[in-house]
Amino acid sequence: MNSSEIEAFLAVVRSGNISKASKQLFISQSTISQRIKTLETKLDVRLIERSKGITSIKLSNEGEKFYKIALQWEQLMTDSKMLKQKQYVQNISIAGVDSIVNFVLNDVFRNIVKENPSISYFFRTHQSDEIYTLIEENSVDIGFILQERVSESIIKEEFFREELVLVLNRERDESLVSLESLDATKELYINWGHMFTLWHEKNFGYAGTLGVEVHTGVLINEFLKTEDYWAIIPVSMAKEFTKERNLQIIRFNKNKPIRICYLIYDKNNRNLEDIYSSILRNNDLINDKLKLATDEITEEI
Repeated sequence: MNSSEIEAFLAVVRSGNISKASKQLFISQSTISQRIKTLETKLDVRLIERSKGITSIKLSNEGEKFYKIALQWEQLMTDSKMLKQKQYVQNISIAGVDSIVNFVLNDVFRNIVKENPSISYFFRTHQSDEIYTLIEENSVDIGFILQERVSESIIKEEFFREELVLVLNRERDESLVSLESLDATKELYINWGHMFTLWHEKNFGYAGTLGVEVHTGVLINEFLKTEDYWAIIPVSMAKEFTKERNLQIIRFNKNKPIRICYLIYDKNNRNLEDIYSSILRNNDLINDKLKLATDEITEEI
């Protein structure tokens, strides 16, 4: 196999037919066809199902499997070219759950890029369990997660604790809000970690939610545009939501629910010292996101 054959195969798959692929690569259709036939001969499999009179392509079972391999090959070639050209001294990939990346660490990431401009950065969002796997595979260098998992190769450090607050979109009245007064079917629910699930079950009497479960803060914000929905969310998220419109932020004065953010990395990764230190130097930015001002709280329960 060579790069031109892989390139031709991926172009045909992505464009849907040989004609469009040839225009994309600025080569003839016959050249595209020949490269794919050569690839099939080398692999001794049929990659593309061919039917007379049908211009769109359909991958065979082997073609579907090879497509994933071809994507990996393409990424390796890209990485190799970057290494050869010496465009960057270092590459760092950082992953975090949506609510941490977008509501707590966004300013921190902007600062570390400014402090370390010679590094190539890749910021991504995933679920906690996915981040563990990516770090174990060395696809990600540093992760910020909420759910713990046992792993012999990964170092896990508590990064911060954040208070959770009740947020409602409804007309304020003279009556005080209580947990018992909330309509359980109108809850917008995200699992903020083991400690939160224990707190939630203790206070509501059941695991999970009877309302709407989501995985991103963006969706919670969208649902909160409708009256009567409510959510228990981190302070950092609540502060962002109230910048757009009036929402009630209610603090728990006893038995406060919290979420814990953990920083994780592979214990054998020697490539992190500067970035790790840079993240810690921005603790003030993080602490500001986690604090509520007195005028931001409407009441306590």
